[in-house]
Amino acid sequence: MGSTSPEGTDKQRSKGLLSFSRKIALALPGPASVIGPIIIHNTLMKFYTDIIGLDAKFYGWIYLLYSIWNAINDPLLGAYIDKKPFNKKRGKYVYLMKVTAPTMLVSIFFMLLSSPSWNDWVIFWVLLGELFIFDTAYTVYSVAYQSYFLLAAPDKEERVDVEVIRTYIGNVLGAITTIIPTLLLVGGGKRAYIIPVFSVVILVNAVMYFVALHGLKDYAKLYETATPPEHKNVSDIWKDVKRIVFSRPFITYLLFYIIARGAIGYYFTPFLYFMDHVVKADGVMATLADVIPGLIMLALLPFAGKLIKKYGSKFITLLSFIPAVLGFVSLLFITEGWQAIISYTFIVFALNVIQTAGVVLNGELIDYDEMQSGTRKTGLYGGLFALLTTSLTALQATIFSNIISRYGYDGLAEVQSESAVWGIRVGAGLVPIIMCIIGFIPMLFFPIGRKLEREISDFNVKARGNEVSEDGR
Repeated sequence: MGSTSPEGTDKQRSKGLLSFSRKIALALPGPASVIGPIIIHNTLMKFYTDIIGLDAKFYGWIYLLYSIWNAINDPLLGAYIDKKPFNKKRGKYVYLMKVTAPTMLVSIFFMLLSSPSWNDWVIFWVLLGELFIFDTAYTVYSVAYQSYFLLAAPDKEERVDVEVIRTYIGNVLGAITTIIPTLLLVGGGKRAYIIPVFSVVILVNAVMYFVALHGLKDYAKLYETATPPEHKNVSDIWKDVKRIVFSRPFITYLLFYIIARGAIGYYFTPFLYFMDHVVKADGVMATLADVIPGLIMLALLPFAGKLIKKYGSKFITLLSFIPAVLGFVSLLFITEGWQAIISYTFIVFALNVIQTAGVVLNGELIDYDEMQSGTRKTGLYGGLFALLTTSLTALQATIFSNIISRYGYDGLAEVQSESAVWGIRVGAGLVPIIMCIIGFIPMLFFPIGRKLEREISDFNVKARGNEVSEDGR
């Protein structure tokens, strides 16, 4: 029997097992959940420093405690979801998503209601409590969605296809959400409108959740081939956590993800400060600098998806560092809004390529562990990565907020000092450059290259047996 070339295998796999409509259905719950984190991680800091009047250092400490909370609850929630049995009446993963979505919406709304008349410490504790509630619900939602998605789309190529769809929808929704702060929080825009406008956004988000989850079905057959670990107590969970965290695939990807991916991903909050005080753009220019890079990225993303399928996720991730570093380097020198459009095009494109490849890499960590251990720990992995996703955002937010505070940023001042402007450049450009260089190194030692990636994908498709059809039979 003749051997099949990797290229031939890739072409066969690209035909896929899932219909296009099924891929869209699998993609929709992801974009529905992007609005909340965008508001929290990209907009809330500037809202609280400039509208509520909270000192930036208080906001940084909030994020630090927020990350500690994640360290406590995320792996335990992930392990709980793994062990939770399928209920014939309620299902499992889809049911968990339907329960947590309203909790996230309510907690986000209350975050907008803090008053400038409150003491800083009152604002501190109220916002922290609201973030704790949001994070717990978001962790359960994201772990349940990731678990459902990886079972329903076992093949590497189909995961890339779903992620491209998810990125298209998510970026359209994200652009709409980020246009609001660029218009209302940059260049003296209509700041009094931000609470009612975001209230409408939250209402629209509720409709999106309904559309995404209403038709999504849980089928018992989906869970038949996924053997959960037998965790009898916290000690058993901790043993698996240590084994996972200290494995070479996990620790190298972990270091890359926290350091480099975190720095690239946390660009929008610094972007608001950069456009407002460094290039002194008005709301229209800031909006163009946000939207145009996204449109260019969406035009190029299908090509990037083909490269990921052909050359492997690791290699394309490493190549993406080039445009990312070029974009951040330019932020140290540019002075005009139109120049910022070019800079952020490099950054946004690199981020979304890394994100698309990351869907494959994240899934491979779980699939590879299942190959070795015989049990599938999607929830535990998902819990750990939910922890790390928020932690890396907390790390970047803490660094940026403390840098601009140290350099003298005053959110209530009409004009910032030269020192404060330089502090924004340092936080928005120099810090990400350093972190990209450091984070590049562990990714070089990530052991899953193109060949092993194909072996893992083939194993996962075979392990799922007869995949669930459109009607769940």
